[in-house]
Amino acid sequence: MESTTAEKPIDQKSSFDLSFKTKLKEINDMLISIENNCIKTDNFHDILQKINELQEFLNDSKTFLPAYNMKKCSNEIKDITKCYEQLHEKLQPKKKFTFGKRPTKTVVKPKVEDKFEPIDESKVYKEDLGFKNRSNENLILSEDETFSKDIALDVLTNCNVIICGTPSTVRVTSLSTCKIFTCASTSIFVENCKDSIFVCASQQLRIHDTFATDFYIYVTSSAIIENCKQLRFAPLALSSLILKKSFEIANFDESNNNWKIINDFDWLSSYESSPNWCEIPEEERDQPSEINYV
Repeated sequence: MESTTAEKPIDQKSSFDLSFKTKLKEINDMLISIENNCIKTDNFHDILQKINELQEFLNDSKTFLPAYNMKKCSNEIKDITKCYEQLHEKLQPKKKFTFGKRPTKTVVKPKVEDKFEPIDESKVYKEDLGFKNRSNENLILSEDETFSKDIALDVLTNCNVIICGTPSTVRVTSLSTCKIFTCASTSIFVENCKDSIFVCASQQLRIHDTFATDFYIYVTSSAIIENCKQLRFAPLALSSLILKKSFEIANFDESNNNWKIINDFDWLSSYESSPNWCEIPEEERDQPSEINYV
């Protein structure tokens, strides 16, 4: 009887860890799904409801959770809520109030853009700013080109990419043996990359399906990884004028860098470190400089 009583708090906490991670991952996956499709949906209401339910779940667990875990989980809810608010504002901006005439009864024809149709990839890359299907090149986007824009990098091999200024978001997909230098005012999303180095700053950083890659980062929330292995992280060093200028334009506070907070959705234990990532040992930190590729 004594051993069962002693184990009960651990069982409760293990059960909480699993449930909390599962619920948090579900919310994150919904946000990514909406962001990938870039369409306005009613899912925002469902996401907000799930965030509220997650907060209630945390509140109900405070009787057995240590203070450290309460604070950690509370910060994760704040981060996912911030992601929700920014995406909601981006895809469903509030309409400005204006005085006008009383609406007349007219038949409104459905707009073409209201139809939920598959995204035409060729149109996306014509309208978005970025690079696709390039190899063995130094690729540069200027400050004037990127300001508040959404940048897309796709299928690059052995390239050095310098994104000057402060784009709103940066989406990176299918890169191999590349070096990426960028500072985004909101979020950076990395997917299906390998054997690369990222030197980057943003509010949010999400990394999926990526392997054997180093990240020198500045992030104001926590980085999220999923289905990743052999990732290494170190704090971003403002070692060049280009990077320092972008950092200042984004109004980032160098002292507020949460580069050590890596949320691995494939690792549920809070007692052991995830085997999927580690810190770069100080003696091995060798952040590349974009100046070498300008």
